[in-house]
Amino acid sequence: MPMQTIKDYLVRQGPDSILVHAALALYAHRRNFKIRFSQDCVSLLSGDREMILHKRQFVEVPIMMECYELFFETIDAEVINGHAVLDFSKPRIHRYKKSGAEFEFPAIPEDDVMDAYTHWYLPKTGDIIWDAGAYAGATSYFLAQLVGPDGKVYAFEPDEVNYGYLVRNIERHQLTNVIPVKKALAGSTGTTVFHLDGTMSSGIREYIVYPAHFGGGRDVEIPTLTIADACEEFREVPSFIKMDIEGAEVAVIEGAAAFLETCPINFAIESYHRIGNEHTCKALDRLFPKLGYEVCSSPKFGQMFTWARKRNVGLDKTTNFIPSRGAH
Repeated sequence: MPMQTIKDYLVRQGPDSILVHAALALYAHRRNFKIRFSQDCVSLLSGDREMILHKRQFVEVPIMMECYELFFETIDAEVINGHAVLDFSKPRIHRYKKSGAEFEFPAIPEDDVMDAYTHWYLPKTGDIIWDAGAYAGATSYFLAQLVGPDGKVYAFEPDEVNYGYLVRNIERHQLTNVIPVKKALAGSTGTTVFHLDGTMSSGIREYIVYPAHFGGGRDVEIPTLTIADACEEFREVPSFIKMDIEGAEVAVIEGAAAFLETCPINFAIESYHRIGNEHTCKALDRLFPKLGYEVCSSPKFGQMFTWARKRNVGLDKTTNFIPSRGAH
């Protein structure tokens, strides 16, 4: 039986299943972790460190083992009885070690992967940036520091729970150059069904592999914009788009194909999401060259990212003209 079929079966059993507990315990043992299940939480233990997740996040347990070092390296842990503890099981404030910046998160915080986002393009003062899939706003904050008061960061976050945390964190840091947008980038402008669960894994329903049926998630209708129509609405074109939108990235690029051929934009996309039998990086690697873009996908930063930029356009090239309806 294919491994993905087994995984799909286990996920359908839910977080309280003995089979799920056994499978996670086996996976943890193979990666030198201890795992502990309580009434509402799952704890991952390694040496004198412990990471606590809510049981509804059980699908995230394997990837949190993979990212374990990254989280402990970048986020301050609380010391309890001699153990360094990262508690992601409930809403709380977390502090990033490198910057000292604090943010309130509804669940698992954003991992600090700014080096990955800026691998091909480093935003500069005055740039217009889009943070598509802004979650609670930590990445928006870091991008805002790069573009400065003369730049702008449009932070797209359609999940109403996450959006509330995004707005609070914007206010916490007085980010006058960050504009929250309660809409999703998509392949077409209009509305779509969105799976809302107040975590980083919420997204457009048709692309969600494992919706959080066991964590109180629900489907709602939300407004969508194509890249071209968002440029029209904002009256400016971004120089750079960071994208983490749970599998919708291929449809977004396909829906903006004609626009992107004439309006060069730099992209950094989290592309480890799965659609059908392949990860989205594969489709993006095929799609971008057809639009005249260089493209590269790599797991060098811990998970799969795809970077793209228009051929024969310098990395510091910024497109600031106002698009017209005829552009798309």
